[in-house]
Amino acid sequence: MKKNYAIIGAAGFVAPRHMRAIKETGGNLIAVLDPADSVGILDSYFPDCKYFSEFERFDRYCVNQDIDYCVVCSPNYLHFEHCKWALHAGMDVICEKPTVLTTNELNRLKVIEYATGHSVYSILQLRLGDVATKIKASDISNNSAILTYCTPRGIWYNESWKGAPAKSGGLSTAIGVHLLDLLLVLFGMEYSIISWNNGLISCGGVIKFGEVKVSIDLSIERTNEPIRSLTSGKNVFNLSKNFTDLHIESYRRILLGQGVRLRELHQTIALCEELRGY
Repeated sequence: MKKNYAIIGAAGFVAPRHMRAIKETGGNLIAVLDPADSVGILDSYFPDCKYFSEFERFDRYCVNQDIDYCVVCSPNYLHFEHCKWALHAGMDVICEKPTVLTTNELNRLKVIEYATGHSVYSILQLRLGDVATKIKASDISNNSAILTYCTPRGIWYNESWKGAPAKSGGLSTAIGVHLLDLLLVLFGMEYSIISWNNGLISCGGVIKFGEVKVSIDLSIERTNEPIRSLTSGKNVFNLSKNFTDLHIESYRRILLGQGVRLRELHQTIALCEELRGY
């Protein structure tokens, strides 16, 4: 049976990936919410979808519809409230990373999940890539690796909500959460932070995951070339391979009941929260 979806945060850069995934997996997007009305991308996927710029009207419409999933693509600091609303409204939730900013919010969402009988699924697509399988099967030289991630951004970045750590979680969360999550999944959920430095355009340091010590460099420096790689000895793994297509695979797994659940996120959210304090 075709599933119905709503999206909160339809004008952002990541929402089209979700629209494509909904389309590719046979779903139907029936309502979107965003205070910005630059949502013309809907024409390419769901031209009959209802658009709302005000939450109150979106709320009134959704509670009278049969919606299976609410997709949360809003700014990071709003994820908790939007997930909470959707759960209470009788929907399951698909939330962009980071699902929440703190372990306190994570624990509160777990309680709401239990009370409502609905679930929150997180998009952490790097767990699903072929590269993750190759890394896990390879020998990590001397139990050490180097993670390098650069996604160039202009001056606008730090003028937006993304540049406010209280709203985005800072660079280590906003651009690093799925990378840190991958390291935890691959090398061990136990971690120790050896060193860390936070900045406006870059952050990084050394973290030990299980027995593997990883040097991490995250950057939005616009003069650098885009790169997303993990290096160990002579092995260089390109984490960008099929990166955008993995949203579709994430949806397929969610529809099979195999998505990433809140109970799997504690160490990832705890690590991001701890790094914020450095």
